[in-house]
Amino acid sequence: MKTILNLSYSILLSAILFSCGKSTGKDGKELDGPAKGEITVAVDESFRPILEAEKMAFQETFPYTKINLVFKPEGEAVAMLLNDKARVAVITRELNEKEKTVYTDEKITYRSFKFAGDALALITNKVNRDSMITVKELEGIMKGEKKKWSEIGKGGSNEDIVLVFDGTSSSNLTFLVEKFGIDKKDKVSFFAAKSNEEVIEYVKSHKNAMGVIGTNWISDGDDPASLGFIREINVMSVAEKASTNPEEYYQPFGYNLALKRYPLIRQIKLILKEPYMGLGTGFINYMCLEQGQLIVLKGGLLPLTKPLQIRQVKTN
Repeated sequence: MKTILNLSYSILLSAILFSCGKSTGKDGKELDGPAKGEITVAVDESFRPILEAEKMAFQETFPYTKINLVFKPEGEAVAMLLNDKARVAVITRELNEKEKTVYTDEKITYRSFKFAGDALALITNKVNRDSMITVKELEGIMKGEKKKWSEIGKGGSNEDIVLVFDGTSSSNLTFLVEKFGIDKKDKVSFFAAKSNEEVIEYVKSHKNAMGVIGTNWISDGDDPASLGFIREINVMSVAEKASTNPEEYYQPFGYNLALKRYPLIRQIKLILKEPYMGLGTGFINYMCLEQGQLIVLKGGLLPLTKPLQIRQVKTN
Protein backbone atom coordinates (compact mmCIF):
# COMPACT_ATOMS: atom_id res chain seq x y z
CA MET A 1 0.00 0.00 0.00
CA LYS A 2 2.88 2.36 0.79
CA THR A 3 4.21 1.93 -2.76
CA ILE A 4 0.84 2.81 -4.25
CA LEU A 5 0.42 5.84 -2.04
CA ASN A 6 3.88 7.10 -2.94
CA LEU A 7 2.99 6.91 -6.62
CA SER A 8 0.16 9.43 -6.12
CA TYR A 9 2.69 12.15 -5.40
CA SER A 10 4.46 11.30 -8.65
CA ILE A 11 1.25 11.85 -10.62
CA LEU A 12 0.65 15.19 -8.94
CA LEU A 13 4.23 16.31 -9.48
CA SER A 14 4.15 15.26 -13.12
CA ALA A 15 0.93 17.17 -13.73
CA ILE A 16 2.38 20.32 -12.16
CA LEU A 17 5.68 20.13 -14.01
CA PHE A 18 4.24 18.95 -17.32
CA SER A 19 4.96 22.20 -19.11
CA CYS A 20 8.33 22.75 -17.40
CA GLY A 21 10.37 19.93 -18.85
CA LYS A 22 10.41 16.75 -20.90
CA SER A 23 12.02 13.37 -20.27
CA THR A 24 13.60 11.48 -23.13
CA GLY A 25 14.79 7.92 -23.58
CA LYS A 26 18.13 6.69 -24.91
CA ASP A 27 16.84 7.08 -28.45
CA GLY A 28 16.02 10.73 -27.85
CA LYS A 29 12.26 10.20 -28.04
CA GLU A 30 10.06 11.84 -25.43
CA LEU A 31 8.91 9.44 -22.71
CA ASP A 32 5.40 9.31 -21.32
CA GLY A 33 4.90 10.20 -17.68
CA PRO A 34 2.38 9.31 -14.97
CA ALA A 35 0.02 12.05 -16.18
CA LYS A 36 0.89 12.43 -19.88
CA GLY A 37 1.44 10.35 -22.98
CA GLU A 38 -0.17 7.37 -24.67
CA ILE A 39 0.01 3.65 -23.87
CA THR A 40 -1.78 0.40 -24.67
CA VAL A 41 -3.39 -1.70 -21.93
CA ALA A 42 -4.26 -5.36 -22.68
CA VAL A 43 -7.42 -6.41 -20.87
CA ASP A 44 -9.05 -9.80 -20.49
CA GLU A 45 -12.38 -9.30 -22.23
CA SER A 46 -14.28 -10.28 -19.06
CA PHE A 47 -13.34 -6.94 -17.52
CA ARG A 48 -14.30 -4.66 -20.38
CA PRO A 49 -17.05 -2.67 -18.57
CA ILE A 50 -14.99 -1.79 -15.49
CA LEU A 51 -11.85 -0.89 -17.45
CA GLU A 52 -13.77 1.32 -19.86
CA ALA A 53 -15.20 3.19 -16.86
CA GLU A 54 -11.73 3.58 -15.30
CA LYS A 55 -10.24 4.80 -18.58
CA MET A 56 -12.94 7.43 -19.10
CA ALA A 57 -12.56 8.83 -15.58
CA PHE A 58 -8.74 8.82 -15.75
CA GLN A 59 -8.58 10.65 -19.09
CA GLU A 60 -11.07 13.25 -17.87
CA THR A 61 -8.87 13.86 -14.82
CA PHE A 62 -5.62 13.89 -16.82
CA PRO A 63 -6.40 15.34 -20.28
CA TYR A 64 -2.86 14.89 -21.62
CA THR A 65 -3.21 11.10 -21.49
CA LYS A 66 -4.56 8.48 -23.88
CA ILE A 67 -5.19 4.90 -22.77
CA ASN A 68 -5.75 2.46 -25.63
CA LEU A 69 -7.62 -0.56 -24.29
CA VAL A 70 -7.22 -3.79 -26.26
CA PHE A 71 -9.57 -6.60 -25.23
CA LYS A 72 -8.16 -10.11 -25.59
CA PRO A 73 -8.43 -13.53 -23.96
CA GLU A 74 -6.17 -13.70 -20.91
CA GLY A 75 -3.40 -15.67 -22.64
CA GLU A 76 -3.17 -13.17 -25.47
CA ALA A 77 -3.18 -10.23 -23.05
CA VAL A 78 -0.15 -11.72 -21.27
CA ALA A 79 1.61 -12.25 -24.61
CA MET A 80 1.06 -8.61 -25.53
CA LEU A 81 2.59 -7.51 -22.23
CA LEU A 82 5.67 -9.72 -22.54
CA ASN A 83 6.24 -8.68 -26.17
CA ASP A 84 6.04 -4.96 -25.31
CA LYS A 85 2.80 -4.49 -27.22
CA ALA A 86 1.09 -3.40 -24.00
CA ARG A 87 2.35 -1.60 -20.89
CA VAL A 88 -0.21 -3.15 -18.53
CA ALA A 89 -2.12 -6.45 -18.54
CA VAL A 90 -5.43 -6.77 -16.67
CA ILE A 91 -5.84 -10.46 -15.85
CA THR A 92 -6.77 -12.83 -13.01
CA ARG A 93 -3.40 -14.37 -12.16
CA GLU A 94 0.25 -13.69 -11.45
CA LEU A 95 2.73 -14.39 -14.19
CA ASN A 96 4.42 -17.78 -13.87
CA GLU A 97 8.16 -18.17 -13.38
CA LYS A 98 8.81 -18.74 -17.07
CA GLU A 99 6.95 -15.56 -17.99
CA LYS A 100 8.81 -13.60 -15.33
CA THR A 101 12.17 -14.41 -16.93
CA VAL A 102 11.36 -11.71 -19.50
CA TYR A 103 11.51 -9.19 -16.67
CA THR A 104 14.80 -10.63 -15.43
CA ASP A 105 16.34 -10.61 -18.89
CA GLU A 106 15.32 -7.01 -19.46
CA LYS A 107 16.27 -5.98 -15.89
CA ILE A 108 12.79 -4.71 -15.12
CA THR A 109 11.20 -5.09 -11.69
CA TYR A 110 8.11 -7.28 -11.74
CA ARG A 111 5.16 -5.38 -10.29
CA SER A 112 1.67 -6.72 -9.71
CA PHE A 113 -1.26 -4.98 -8.02
CA LYS A 114 -4.58 -6.29 -6.67
CA PHE A 115 -7.31 -4.17 -8.20
CA ALA A 116 -10.80 -5.59 -7.59
CA GLY A 117 -12.72 -8.63 -6.47
CA ASP A 118 -14.79 -10.08 -9.29
CA ALA A 119 -16.77 -13.30 -9.70
CA LEU A 120 -18.00 -15.67 -12.35
CA ALA A 121 -21.73 -15.43 -12.98
CA LEU A 122 -23.70 -18.39 -14.30
CA ILE A 123 -26.57 -17.29 -16.51
CA THR A 124 -29.51 -19.07 -18.13
CA ASN A 125 -32.33 -18.34 -20.54
CA LYS A 126 -35.39 -16.55 -19.15
CA VAL A 127 -37.64 -19.57 -19.68
CA ASN A 128 -35.30 -21.84 -17.71
CA ARG A 129 -36.55 -22.18 -14.12
CA ASP A 130 -33.46 -23.98 -12.83
CA SER A 131 -32.11 -21.12 -10.73
CA MET A 132 -29.90 -22.90 -8.18
CA ILE A 133 -26.72 -24.95 -8.53
CA THR A 134 -23.93 -26.22 -6.28
CA VAL A 135 -20.22 -26.00 -6.94
CA LYS A 136 -20.11 -29.81 -7.09
CA GLU A 137 -22.81 -29.87 -9.75
CA LEU A 138 -20.92 -27.27 -11.78
CA GLU A 139 -17.80 -29.42 -11.50
CA GLY A 140 -19.81 -32.38 -12.77
CA ILE A 141 -20.94 -30.36 -15.79
CA MET A 142 -17.38 -29.25 -16.52
CA LYS A 143 -16.11 -32.82 -16.32
CA GLY A 144 -18.93 -34.22 -18.45
CA GLU A 145 -20.42 -36.21 -15.56
CA LYS A 146 -23.68 -34.25 -15.58
CA LYS A 147 -25.08 -33.53 -19.01
CA LYS A 148 -28.79 -32.80 -18.55
CA TRP A 149 -30.73 -30.17 -16.64
CA SER A 150 -32.62 -32.96 -14.88
CA GLU A 151 -29.35 -33.97 -13.16
CA ILE A 152 -28.81 -30.70 -11.29
CA GLY A 153 -30.76 -28.52 -8.86
CA LYS A 154 -34.33 -29.61 -8.31
CA GLY A 155 -34.31 -31.55 -11.54
CA GLY A 156 -35.37 -29.60 -14.58
CA SER A 157 -35.99 -30.60 -18.16
CA ASN A 158 -34.41 -33.62 -19.78
CA GLU A 159 -32.61 -31.44 -22.32
CA ASP A 160 -28.83 -31.37 -22.60
CA ILE A 161 -26.95 -28.54 -20.90
CA VAL A 162 -25.04 -26.41 -23.39
CA LEU A 163 -22.15 -24.78 -21.53
CA VAL A 164 -21.05 -21.46 -23.08
CA PHE A 165 -17.73 -19.66 -22.55
CA ASP A 166 -16.23 -16.58 -24.18
CA GLY A 167 -13.40 -18.48 -25.85
CA THR A 168 -10.86 -21.27 -25.46
CA SER A 169 -8.23 -19.19 -23.64
CA SER A 170 -10.38 -16.85 -21.56
CA SER A 171 -9.88 -16.30 -17.83
CA ASN A 172 -13.43 -17.56 -17.19
CA LEU A 173 -12.62 -21.00 -18.57
CA THR A 174 -9.14 -21.08 -17.02
CA PHE A 175 -10.53 -20.24 -13.57
CA LEU A 176 -12.92 -23.20 -13.53
CA VAL A 177 -10.45 -25.63 -15.13
CA GLU A 178 -7.91 -24.83 -12.41
CA LYS A 179 -10.49 -24.76 -9.61
CA PHE A 180 -11.72 -28.25 -10.46
CA GLY A 181 -8.27 -29.65 -11.26
CA ILE A 182 -9.21 -30.59 -14.80
CA ASP A 183 -6.24 -31.88 -16.77
CA LYS A 184 -5.49 -29.82 -19.87
CA LYS A 185 -5.53 -33.05 -21.87
CA ASP A 186 -9.16 -33.60 -20.94
CA LYS A 187 -11.51 -31.74 -23.23
CA VAL A 188 -14.29 -29.70 -21.66
CA SER A 189 -17.32 -29.72 -23.93
CA PHE A 190 -18.65 -26.21 -24.47
CA PHE A 191 -19.76 -23.71 -27.08
CA ALA A 192 -17.12 -21.02 -27.65
CA ALA A 193 -18.46 -17.52 -28.20
CA LYS A 194 -16.12 -14.62 -28.98
CA SER A 195 -16.91 -12.39 -26.00
CA ASN A 196 -18.87 -12.15 -22.77
CA GLU A 197 -21.48 -10.14 -24.63
CA GLU A 198 -21.84 -12.92 -27.21
CA VAL A 199 -22.25 -15.43 -24.37
CA ILE A 200 -25.17 -13.36 -23.10
CA GLU A 201 -26.70 -13.15 -26.57
CA TYR A 202 -26.35 -16.92 -27.06
CA VAL A 203 -28.02 -17.64 -23.73
CA LYS A 204 -30.88 -15.25 -24.58
CA SER A 205 -31.70 -17.28 -27.69
CA HIS A 206 -31.03 -20.85 -26.45
CA LYS A 207 -33.23 -22.12 -23.64
CA ASN A 208 -30.92 -25.00 -22.67
CA ALA A 209 -27.72 -22.90 -22.44
CA MET A 210 -25.70 -22.09 -19.31
CA GLY A 211 -23.37 -19.16 -19.87
CA VAL A 212 -20.27 -18.27 -17.84
CA ILE A 213 -19.41 -14.55 -17.75
CA GLY A 214 -17.58 -12.01 -15.61
CA THR A 215 -20.09 -10.54 -13.17
CA ASN A 216 -19.11 -6.94 -13.96
CA TRP A 217 -21.08 -7.30 -17.22
CA ILE A 218 -24.32 -7.38 -15.20
CA SER A 219 -23.45 -5.81 -11.82
CA ASP A 220 -23.63 -2.05 -12.46
CA GLY A 221 -27.15 -0.97 -11.51
CA ASP A 222 -26.68 2.47 -13.09
CA ASP A 223 -25.41 1.27 -16.45
CA PRO A 224 -28.14 0.91 -19.11
CA ALA A 225 -26.25 -1.89 -20.89
CA SER A 226 -25.82 -3.87 -17.67
CA LEU A 227 -29.49 -3.39 -16.76
CA GLY A 228 -30.52 -4.44 -20.27
CA PHE A 229 -28.54 -7.65 -20.04
CA ILE A 230 -29.80 -8.67 -16.61
CA ARG A 231 -33.45 -8.13 -17.57
CA GLU A 232 -33.14 -10.60 -20.42
CA ILE A 233 -31.43 -13.52 -18.65
CA ASN A 234 -31.54 -15.35 -15.32
CA VAL A 235 -28.58 -15.26 -12.90
CA MET A 236 -28.15 -18.55 -11.06
CA SER A 237 -27.65 -18.74 -7.30
CA VAL A 238 -24.67 -20.87 -6.27
CA ALA A 239 -23.96 -22.78 -3.05
CA GLU A 240 -20.75 -24.38 -1.87
CA LYS A 241 -22.73 -27.42 -0.68
CA ALA A 242 -26.22 -28.75 -1.38
CA SER A 243 -28.90 -27.47 0.96
CA THR A 244 -32.67 -27.51 1.23
CA ASN A 245 -32.49 -23.89 2.38
CA PRO A 246 -32.58 -21.53 -0.63
CA GLU A 247 -31.02 -18.77 1.49
CA GLU A 248 -27.73 -20.69 1.40
CA TYR A 249 -27.53 -20.16 -2.36
CA TYR A 250 -26.02 -16.81 -3.35
CA GLN A 251 -25.81 -14.57 -6.40
CA PRO A 252 -22.57 -12.78 -7.41
CA PHE A 253 -23.52 -9.29 -6.23
CA GLY A 254 -22.90 -6.79 -3.43
CA TYR A 255 -22.54 -8.17 0.08
CA ASN A 256 -22.22 -11.73 -1.21
CA LEU A 257 -18.83 -10.76 -2.67
CA ALA A 258 -17.78 -8.62 0.30
CA LEU A 259 -18.67 -11.33 2.83
CA LYS A 260 -17.25 -14.08 0.59
CA ARG A 261 -20.52 -15.95 0.53
CA TYR A 262 -20.45 -16.48 -3.20
CA PRO A 263 -18.13 -19.41 -4.00
CA LEU A 264 -16.84 -18.35 -7.44
CA ILE A 265 -14.93 -15.20 -6.46
CA ARG A 266 -11.62 -14.22 -8.06
CA GLN A 267 -9.25 -11.25 -8.08
CA ILE A 268 -8.51 -8.86 -10.93
CA LYS A 269 -4.78 -8.09 -11.09
CA LEU A 270 -2.87 -5.31 -12.83
CA ILE A 271 0.52 -6.47 -14.14
CA LEU A 272 2.93 -3.68 -15.08
CA LYS A 273 5.92 -3.87 -17.42
CA GLU A 274 7.51 -0.44 -17.33
CA PRO A 275 11.23 0.36 -16.90
CA TYR A 276 10.55 3.89 -15.64
CA MET A 277 7.76 5.78 -13.89
CA GLY A 278 5.49 6.30 -16.87
CA LEU A 279 1.82 6.35 -17.76
CA GLY A 280 1.36 2.70 -16.82
CA THR A 281 2.37 3.59 -13.26
CA GLY A 282 0.01 6.57 -13.30
CA PHE A 283 -3.00 4.64 -14.58
CA ILE A 284 -2.52 1.79 -12.10
CA ASN A 285 -2.06 4.26 -9.27
CA TYR A 286 -5.32 5.98 -10.16
CA MET A 287 -7.26 2.70 -10.27
CA CYS A 288 -5.88 1.53 -6.93
CA LEU A 289 -6.52 4.73 -5.01
CA GLU A 290 -9.79 6.28 -3.85
CA GLN A 291 -11.29 7.52 -7.12
CA GLY A 292 -10.54 4.32 -8.99
CA GLN A 293 -11.83 2.15 -6.16
CA LEU A 294 -15.07 4.14 -5.99
CA ILE A 295 -15.57 3.23 -9.65
CA VAL A 296 -15.00 -0.43 -8.71
CA LEU A 297 -17.64 -0.15 -5.96
CA LYS A 298 -20.14 1.58 -8.26
CA GLY A 299 -19.61 -1.17 -10.82
CA GLY A 300 -20.79 -3.76 -8.30
CA LEU A 301 -17.34 -5.25 -7.70
CA LEU A 302 -15.27 -5.47 -4.53
CA PRO A 303 -12.58 -2.80 -3.91
CA LEU A 304 -9.32 -4.46 -2.86
CA THR A 305 -7.03 -1.52 -2.07
CA LYS A 306 -9.47 0.60 -0.05
CA PRO A 307 -11.06 -0.81 3.14
CA LEU A 308 -14.75 -1.56 2.70
CA GLN A 309 -16.95 -0.83 5.71
CA ILE A 310 -19.77 -3.30 6.19
CA ARG A 311 -22.43 -2.29 8.67
CA GLN A 312 -25.26 -4.39 10.01
CA VAL A 313 -28.58 -2.58 9.62
CA LYS A 314 -31.27 -3.55 12.10
CA THR A 315 -34.82 -3.71 10.84
CA ASN A 316 -37.94 -3.81 12.92
